[in-house]
Amino acid sequence: MKRIRTKIMIFVVLLVLLVNGVTFYLYQNSQHTIHKYHDSFQRFIILNQISQETATVYEEMNAYILEKSPEFLVNYEEASTKLKQDKERLFEEVGNAENQLMVTNYFNLIDTFLEECELTIDAFHEEDLNVYSFHLNEASQVSQYIQDTTLSLLNSELTGYQDFYHLMEEKNFYFQAMGISLFFSTIILSLLAALWFSRGLTKPIRLLSESARKISKGDFSGEDVEVRTNDEMALLGDTFNRMRGNIRELIKEIKDQSELDRLLKEMELKSLQSQINPHFLFNTLNTINKMAYLEDADKTSSLIESVSALLRYNLGTLDKPSTLKDEVNIVKEYFFIQQTRFGDRVNFETAIEEECLDIEIPILTLQPIVENAFIHGIEGYEQEAKIGLNVYNENNQVVVEVWDNGAGMDDIVKKKLLDSDDGARNELTSKGHSTGLGMRNVIKRLEIFYKGACEIDIESELEMGTTVRFKLPYYVRQRSDHYVASHGG
Repeated sequence: MKRIRTKIMIFVVLLVLLVNGVTFYLYQNSQHTIHKYHDSFQRFIILNQISQETATVYEEMNAYILEKSPEFLVNYEEASTKLKQDKERLFEEVGNAENQLMVTNYFNLIDTFLEECELTIDAFHEEDLNVYSFHLNEASQVSQYIQDTTLSLLNSELTGYQDFYHLMEEKNFYFQAMGISLFFSTIILSLLAALWFSRGLTKPIRLLSESARKISKGDFSGEDVEVRTNDEMALLGDTFNRMRGNIRELIKEIKDQSELDRLLKEMELKSLQSQINPHFLFNTLNTINKMAYLEDADKTSSLIESVSALLRYNLGTLDKPSTLKDEVNIVKEYFFIQQTRFGDRVNFETAIEEECLDIEIPILTLQPIVENAFIHGIEGYEQEAKIGLNVYNENNQVVVEVWDNGAGMDDIVKKKLLDSDDGARNELTSKGHSTGLGMRNVIKRLEIFYKGACEIDIESELEMGTTVRFKLPYYVRQRSDHYVASHGG
């Protein structure tokens, strides 16, 4: 992940390198131009100095011959020394491939001039009038040649300087254009980078702000905020999305918990409506049971024991889960009571795998379903009525089936039973149930208890019977702690 600070530093470094690189290029070219200008100007100076020094040497020599003053001789020697020094700089600073021959001739002319001057001075000291006059005349002519050659060299330099000047003007225009281009390019790049950075910052912030505004109004729906940058804003967006998802899950859990509380309160209310001094009723049933036992009425005693067990179970603590084994035992007690009541009109069949009975299940789950099958399915049958309970393992799931061969139900009733809408639930009454609980209440509690991991299905056709099937997961023991803790267990 690239930090925003790192991105800014990279951009600033690249921008500085670009500006400094172009500036260094311009500086190097300007320095090269200055050096060329300096060299050209230096050649002008040397040629001008040689021209002046040649004239000075001749004038000082001529003045010495005319005046015979030692001062003029000293001046002559100094001027000759300077001329010799400047002469040695010709090939290094003035000569090039184009004027090499002219510079060589110029160099030889200076040598000849200095030599004629020396011969003139020597002949003058020897008072040989004809000789020094001859050499003086030769020195004058050579000096004139030097002056002419100097003008030729200067003219050649001026011609080359004109080309150099035009080239320098072109470079100057090029440098100006480059400077202006660099100025505007820097501004454009800075604006583009600013837009890029600001978009990478402001767009996620705007999206997060809009989502936060919805959350503040209680709206936790909507899609996740998508942040495509690879920096702190992406981390912030992911964290925000996870936070909103966690809040949604928490709200769902709270709603489920509230619904479960409502169902439990409804169960408790129904149970309270059916309670008539439980202790008195239990004591009365126990007394009747003992009297039946003393009178050798074993079947009556067993029936009273079944009613007591059923009543005790129904009046138990409703906010704690039970086990499938306890639910099956209560259903068997209910079977016994109903079979005692209706005799051969009703047959009860069970097919139960004992290893499947250890899982946990909400209390009062099977009895309301069996009662529903009896009341709405087979109660009106005079013979061959059947109710069955099957418990078996299938693909690591515990399958519980309650079936009957009764009146059945149409698709509208099935849809209402399986529909999560409260209106549909309110339309289904539990009239006639000993528990006061209807099918819809049982289905809703199963959905909440297993957190959607329970599969519920109803197979039914009119006059063809009904099968209510639950597929329960094996891991419910891990979920029951939450169920118990949430309801004071």
